[in-house]
Amino acid sequence: MKKTKVIIGLRVISISDGTQIGVVKDLVLNPQSKSLDFIIIDQPSDYFGAKVVSFTDILGIGEFAITVPHQEVIQDVAQNTEIQNLLKQDIRVIGTKVLTKKGQLIGEVKEIIIDEETGYIASCLFESEGQMQKIDAEKIITLGKELLIIEGESIPQDAVNSKFNDESISQIENPDLLQNIAENEDGIGTEDFIEKVDAVEELEANFNLFEQRQLQYFIGKKVEKDIVLDNGDILRAGEYITPEMVTYIKTRSTLMEVTSHLQKN
Repeated sequence: MKKTKVIIGLRVISISDGTQIGVVKDLVLNPQSKSLDFIIIDQPSDYFGAKVVSFTDILGIGEFAITVPHQEVIQDVAQNTEIQNLLKQDIRVIGTKVLTKKGQLIGEVKEIIIDEETGYIASCLFESEGQMQKIDAEKIITLGKELLIIEGESIPQDAVNSKFNDESISQIENPDLLQNIAENEDGIGTEDFIEKVDAVEELEANFNLFEQRQLQYFIGKKVEKDIVLDNGDILRAGEYITPEMVTYIKTRSTLMEVTSHLQKN
C-alpha cells in the first residue's frame, strides 16, 4: 500500500533503456471506479498540455521509482479524451470534507492509500475531532469534488457536546483562529475577535465539534453563489461571511451548502 504523498515525486524509469523519463507531478483519480487511472509526469501551467502514463502501463511502484516498459507509454493529455474527462471532474479527495450518509459532517480527508498492485483506493485517512481515522474503500459511497460520503452512523451527540463544553474556552483562545482572521486581509479584522467569540458561544448544540469548527472556519471567507440562511437572510456571492451570519446557519443542510460553495483561496 502506498500513500499518495509517497508516489508524488517518484522518478519514472523506462526499463527498455534504463533512462528517467520524468517525475510524478500529480495523480488522476477515477471517482467511479475509486482508482488511480493516470500519473502526470509533466505539468505545465495548463493541465491539458501535460504528459501522462496510464496505470495499466506501470510495471511497478517502488520506494525509489515507478517503472514502465518503454517511453512509448507516455501520452499527451490533449490526445486522450478519457483523461480529459477525469481532469474536468477535478476529483482531489485530499482536503474534501467527510460526510456520513446520515448527513453528519465528521472530518476532512488528509491522505489516500493506494494499492500499488491494482491501482484501487484501499482507504482514506481523515481527521476528526483532532484524531486521525481510517475509512476503507468499501465504506466510501461517493468520491465528490467537495465531499467524501461514507457509510457510518453519527457520532454520539452526548459525547460530542461534552467534549465541546470542556474545550470551548481553549478553542476560543486557540491562536489558529486568530490566524484565520489575519489571513483575510480584506475581510474581518482582529478587532472583531470578541464578536467572533460571541458567535462561537451561540453555535447550535445539535452541531458536533467538527461542524462547529467548520462554522468558525467560514468567518472571513466568501461563497461562490447566493445562499439562503436559516433565518431567511441571503448570503451573497462574493460577500465576506461575518460572525453574525454564522449564527444564522442552524441546519446541516445549510452548513453543507455553504461548505460546497465556499470560494477557494
